[in-house]
Amino acid sequence: MKTLKAYILGIITILMASGCEDFLDKSPDMGLSENDVYADYSSLRGFLDQSYKYLENIHGFNVHENYRSSVGSISDEFASVFNLVDEAGGRVHSGNWLKKKDLSFEIGVKGNTMISNSYKALRIANRVIANIDKAPGLTSVQHNEILGQAHFMRAWFYFQLIKRYGGMPIMDKVFVGDGDEDIPRLTYHGSHDWMMTDIDKAIELLPDMWDESNTGRVNKVAAMAFKSMAQLYDASPLMQNDLQTIEIKQYDTERAKLAAQSASEVLTYISIHPELNNRMVSSNEYHNIFYWPSPPFSHPEYLWYNRIRIAEQQRYIRAFYLPAEYSLATGWDGVVFQAPTQNMVDLFEKKGADGIYYPITNPKSGYNNQQPFTDRDPRLKNNILVPGEKWGVDKSNKPLYVTTYVGGQIANTLLTNNATNARMQTGYLCKKFIWEGADNHMQLFTTNRIITAYIRVAQIYLDLAEASFEATGSATAIVEGCTLSAEEALNVVRERVGLTRLPAEIVNDPVQFREAYRRERAVELMFENHRWWDLRRWMIMHEAFQGASPIKGLSAVPVNSNHNQVADKSTLQFTYETIDLTPEIRAYTMRNYWYPFPLDDVASLKNLVQNPEW
Repeated sequence: MKTLKAYILGIITILMASGCEDFLDKSPDMGLSENDVYADYSSLRGFLDQSYKYLENIHGFNVHENYRSSVGSISDEFASVFNLVDEAGGRVHSGNWLKKKDLSFEIGVKGNTMISNSYKALRIANRVIANIDKAPGLTSVQHNEILGQAHFMRAWFYFQLIKRYGGMPIMDKVFVGDGDEDIPRLTYHGSHDWMMTDIDKAIELLPDMWDESNTGRVNKVAAMAFKSMAQLYDASPLMQNDLQTIEIKQYDTERAKLAAQSASEVLTYISIHPELNNRMVSSNEYHNIFYWPSPPFSHPEYLWYNRIRIAEQQRYIRAFYLPAEYSLATGWDGVVFQAPTQNMVDLFEKKGADGIYYPITNPKSGYNNQQPFTDRDPRLKNNILVPGEKWGVDKSNKPLYVTTYVGGQIANTLLTNNATNARMQTGYLCKKFIWEGADNHMQLFTTNRIITAYIRVAQIYLDLAEASFEATGSATAIVEGCTLSAEEALNVVRERVGLTRLPAEIVNDPVQFREAYRRERAVELMFENHRWWDLRRWMIMHEAFQGASPIKGLSAVPVNSNHNQVADKSTLQFTYETIDLTPEIRAYTMRNYWYPFPLDDVASLKNLVQNPEW
């Protein structure tokens, strides 16, 4: 995998993808000559539009040639119950990421990864930025629209590299292999600071909004939100390491202050531009955030997202969410391969006798492990299907139930299917991105679609809470230029879903408050491709994956011996036990905080410094 070398030595060869729509369908053929690319506005914009096709899509089946696993199963969000997960994606959990055959999932084995895609998109952006003046007849508006998108895309795809590898060389040219390509790596801060110039340029040039036919193009508020997110990463503990160290660090408080100020600017911008319809939706709309039924396929809470339709969306739903009882699929398509973990379920708070929500580890929550789903954070019901739950109907309109309990139909199928019979099950199914009625015939997937959201409004509040607290050391202090404290920002997210405000004992304890904002982030953004990056940038991955079996599941055993004869499974009673999912190892060490450069890249580029301990 000579991705870095390919970037530096390559002159772009991009093949046109298929299956997109609207503005993406208007792109010209990528076999155009240099003169054709810069022939006019439409040709140049079409060339730049190819970069949208390299954006990450977490809802794509086998999108990284990783078969039936996702980045969530690298972290503690999912257990992957696919027998061939190690063969299909490599042995990522061993922590040995240097050999191609050991690379897996997000990290990839065949080049069809975000790393590979980022290099391709960077070449596109660099060509546009370097040669936009070759295109004749551009109006000032057209010039700004194209250049703003190009600067954003260069920053976005560069960010995909540095959050994986750490600091990278500056990638602001279309290199031609004349010797200048042996450029040194910067530290993460150095890379970030250069990237900020692109983001600021994008904010300056991008329009406030696009017309409906161009929904999905990056706009000004998306660039502002990206700036806030990128600055929070830059302030985080992992990013304080240089190219030679991999040590537990503290937040950079000054950089955290900048992140808080940028997050506050996003919220202010949203408040004074109601015509953009960007807002954090109310609690009774919460379950509709993650899918929608009709064009333009945009949502008020999404600030930056990928609206490209997934070619195999039905297959993804069958593989990751809905078993045969719902999908009517057979064989491998008839079982679910991604199962939420007990680790995630334990993060949802519980309402105590005083009406206040607490972590389940707090005695005031009154948590009872034999009544584990009573009075929990409402997002648990939104995100996860639990044993015995009534959900959906079959072809005859009869109720369906989540029979993931011991002896249940779904559980038995997972134990006997040749694709899953060697793996342990968690007892849970993922519910967050689908809706009741998205079952048996799959007919609704021709109209409803699931979109990958990169940044939504709730995340900005969470970014502000984290950045403000880490900048000041206080949950109640307000960073200069901001309007909310960390406590206030966090409570906006909590109260939206029906939780009580954080109790004073947590607000006034820095250790508990840090745990609170991280717990809130894990729950609110669950399964949305944040957890893996958060565990790493916080440098708590080694703590989260302690022990031989860090990933947990739930064994629910029916009290009724004749449970198969009970029609309404939701009336069944169970005894519950947390279990170790022994196949789910996470043998990551300190070196796994950064991805390694492939050895052939290190050997071929004299100034490329390998990451520590690789």
